[in-house]
Amino acid sequence: MVGVAGGAEKCRHAVQVLGFDACLDHHAADFAERLAEACPDGIDIYYENVGGKVFDAVFPLLNAKARIPVCGIVAHYNDTELPPGPDRLPALMGTILRKRIKVQGFIIFDDYGHRYDEFQRDMSKWFADGLIQYREERVDGLENAPEAFFGLLQGRNFGKLVVRVGADA
Repeated sequence: MVGVAGGAEKCRHAVQVLGFDACLDHHAADFAERLAEACPDGIDIYYENVGGKVFDAVFPLLNAKARIPVCGIVAHYNDTELPPGPDRLPALMGTILRKRIKVQGFIIFDDYGHRYDEFQRDMSKWFADGLIQYREERVDGLENAPEAFFGLLQGRNFGKLVVRVGADA
Protein backbone atom coordinates (compact mmCIF):
# COMPACT_ATOMS: atom_id res chain seq x y z
CA MET A 1 0.00 0.00 0.00
CA VAL A 2 1.45 3.32 -1.10
CA GLY A 3 0.50 6.52 0.69
CA VAL A 4 0.76 10.15 -0.33
CA ALA A 5 1.37 12.91 2.20
CA GLY A 6 2.64 16.47 2.37
CA GLY A 7 6.16 16.41 3.75
CA ALA A 8 8.86 14.01 4.87
CA GLU A 9 7.65 13.86 8.49
CA LYS A 10 4.12 12.85 7.47
CA CYS A 11 5.54 10.24 5.10
CA ARG A 12 7.77 8.78 7.83
CA HIS A 13 4.71 8.57 10.09
CA ALA A 14 2.71 6.78 7.38
CA VAL A 15 5.39 4.11 6.95
CA GLN A 16 6.74 3.72 10.49
CA VAL A 17 3.51 4.11 12.49
CA LEU A 18 0.65 3.39 10.11
CA GLY A 19 2.32 0.51 8.26
CA PHE A 20 2.30 1.76 4.67
CA ASP A 21 4.78 0.02 2.37
CA ALA A 22 5.87 3.40 1.03
CA CYS A 23 4.78 7.02 1.20
CA LEU A 24 5.53 9.79 -1.26
CA ASP A 25 5.67 13.51 -0.63
CA HIS A 26 3.30 15.16 -3.10
CA HIS A 27 5.37 18.36 -2.85
CA ALA A 28 8.37 16.66 -4.50
CA ALA A 29 9.19 17.98 -7.97
CA ASP A 30 9.48 14.40 -9.26
CA PHE A 31 6.33 13.15 -7.50
CA ALA A 32 4.74 11.63 -10.62
CA GLU A 33 7.90 9.71 -11.51
CA ARG A 34 8.33 8.45 -7.95
CA LEU A 35 4.69 7.34 -7.84
CA ALA A 36 5.13 5.35 -11.06
CA GLU A 37 8.25 3.69 -9.57
CA ALA A 38 6.41 2.87 -6.33
CA CYS A 39 3.48 1.34 -8.24
CA PRO A 40 5.11 -0.75 -11.00
CA ASP A 41 1.99 -2.91 -11.37
CA GLY A 42 -0.37 0.07 -11.48
CA ILE A 43 -3.08 1.14 -9.06
CA ASP A 44 -6.28 -0.77 -8.30
CA ILE A 45 -7.84 1.52 -5.69
CA TYR A 46 -7.21 5.23 -5.27
CA TYR A 47 -8.97 6.99 -2.38
CA GLU A 48 -9.48 10.52 -3.69
CA ASN A 49 -9.64 13.39 -1.27
CA VAL A 50 -7.15 15.84 -2.78
CA GLY A 51 -7.44 16.13 -6.57
CA GLY A 52 -5.03 18.39 -8.43
CA LYS A 53 -1.56 17.16 -9.28
CA VAL A 54 -1.94 14.05 -7.12
CA PHE A 55 -4.89 12.89 -9.23
CA ASP A 56 -3.01 13.87 -12.39
CA ALA A 57 -0.13 11.58 -11.38
CA VAL A 58 -2.38 8.71 -10.29
CA PHE A 59 -4.75 8.65 -13.25
CA PRO A 60 -2.38 7.22 -15.91
CA LEU A 61 -1.38 4.46 -13.48
CA LEU A 62 -4.91 3.19 -12.86
CA ASN A 63 -5.45 -0.43 -13.86
CA ALA A 64 -8.43 -1.83 -15.72
CA LYS A 65 -11.44 -2.00 -13.38
CA ALA A 66 -9.76 0.30 -10.85
CA ARG A 67 -11.97 1.93 -8.24
CA ILE A 68 -11.90 5.55 -7.10
CA PRO A 69 -14.00 6.40 -4.05
CA VAL A 70 -14.16 10.22 -4.00
CA CYS A 71 -14.48 11.79 -0.57
CA GLY A 72 -13.09 15.24 -1.34
CA ILE A 73 -11.06 17.39 -3.69
CA VAL A 74 -9.30 19.78 -1.33
CA ALA A 75 -6.97 21.07 -4.07
CA HIS A 76 -10.00 22.58 -5.80
CA TYR A 77 -12.17 23.82 -2.93
CA ASN A 78 -11.24 27.44 -3.59
CA ASP A 79 -11.44 27.31 -7.39
CA THR A 80 -13.80 29.89 -8.83
CA GLU A 81 -13.32 29.00 -12.49
CA LEU A 82 -12.05 26.18 -14.66
CA PRO A 83 -8.29 25.71 -14.69
CA PRO A 84 -6.42 27.11 -17.68
CA GLY A 85 -5.45 24.82 -20.51
CA PRO A 86 -7.22 22.36 -22.75
CA ASP A 87 -10.46 20.64 -21.78
CA ARG A 88 -9.33 17.26 -20.45
CA LEU A 89 -12.80 15.89 -19.76
CA PRO A 90 -13.02 13.87 -23.02
CA ALA A 91 -9.67 12.17 -22.26
CA LEU A 92 -10.77 11.50 -18.68
CA MET A 93 -14.10 10.01 -19.72
CA GLY A 94 -12.46 7.99 -22.50
CA THR A 95 -10.00 6.45 -20.05
CA ILE A 96 -12.78 5.70 -17.56
CA LEU A 97 -14.67 3.94 -20.35
CA ARG A 98 -11.74 1.99 -21.83
CA LYS A 99 -10.40 0.86 -18.47
CA ARG A 100 -13.89 0.39 -16.98
CA ILE A 101 -12.90 2.48 -13.97
CA LYS A 102 -15.51 2.92 -11.27
CA VAL A 103 -15.63 6.43 -9.79
CA GLN A 104 -18.07 6.96 -6.94
CA GLY A 105 -18.52 9.97 -4.73
CA PHE A 106 -19.60 9.50 -1.17
CA ILE A 107 -20.48 11.68 1.77
CA ILE A 108 -19.89 9.77 4.99
CA PHE A 109 -22.96 10.89 6.93
CA ASP A 110 -25.28 10.78 3.93
CA ASP A 111 -24.20 7.32 2.84
CA TYR A 112 -23.28 5.70 6.14
CA GLY A 113 -25.01 7.79 8.81
CA HIS A 114 -27.33 4.89 9.58
CA ARG A 115 -24.25 2.94 10.77
CA TYR A 116 -22.99 5.64 13.14
CA ASP A 117 -23.75 3.68 16.34
CA GLU A 118 -21.98 0.62 14.93
CA PHE A 119 -19.02 2.79 13.92
CA GLN A 120 -18.78 4.35 17.40
CA ARG A 121 -18.88 0.93 19.07
CA ASP A 122 -16.32 -0.70 16.79
CA MET A 123 -13.95 2.26 16.48
CA SER A 124 -13.92 2.83 20.25
CA LYS A 125 -12.90 -0.78 20.79
CA TRP A 126 -10.27 -0.73 18.05
CA PHE A 127 -8.85 2.50 19.43
CA ALA A 128 -8.75 1.11 22.99
CA ASP A 129 -7.07 -2.08 21.69
CA GLY A 130 -4.39 -0.07 19.88
CA LEU A 131 -5.53 -1.21 16.43
CA ILE A 132 -6.15 2.35 15.27
CA GLN A 133 -3.31 4.87 15.26
CA TYR A 134 -4.55 8.37 15.95
CA ARG A 135 -2.75 11.67 15.93
CA GLU A 136 -4.33 14.94 16.94
CA GLU A 137 -3.27 18.55 16.60
CA ARG A 138 -5.00 20.99 18.94
CA VAL A 139 -5.52 24.70 18.52
CA ASP A 140 -6.82 26.68 21.48
CA GLY A 141 -9.58 29.26 21.18
CA LEU A 142 -12.35 29.91 18.70
CA GLU A 143 -10.54 33.06 17.59
CA ASN A 144 -7.84 30.78 16.11
CA ALA A 145 -10.30 28.58 14.19
CA PRO A 146 -10.13 30.48 10.86
CA GLU A 147 -6.34 30.27 10.68
CA ALA A 148 -6.46 26.61 11.75
CA PHE A 149 -8.97 25.90 8.98
CA PHE A 150 -6.79 27.59 6.36
CA GLY A 151 -3.84 25.59 7.65
CA LEU A 152 -5.88 22.40 7.31
CA LEU A 153 -6.63 23.17 3.67
CA GLN A 154 -2.95 23.92 3.05
CA GLY A 155 -1.74 20.74 4.77
CA ARG A 156 0.00 22.50 7.67
CA ASN A 157 -1.66 20.36 10.33
CA PHE A 158 -0.50 16.87 11.30
CA GLY A 159 -3.34 14.53 12.18
CA LYS A 160 -6.89 15.34 13.18
CA LEU A 161 -7.30 19.06 13.71
CA VAL A 162 -9.26 20.02 16.83
CA VAL A 163 -10.12 23.56 17.91
CA ARG A 164 -10.72 23.66 21.65
CA VAL A 165 -13.19 26.26 22.88
CA GLY A 166 -14.53 27.04 26.32
CA ALA A 167 -13.07 27.40 29.79
CA ASP A 168 -10.30 24.82 29.27
CA ALA A 169 -9.06 26.37 26.02
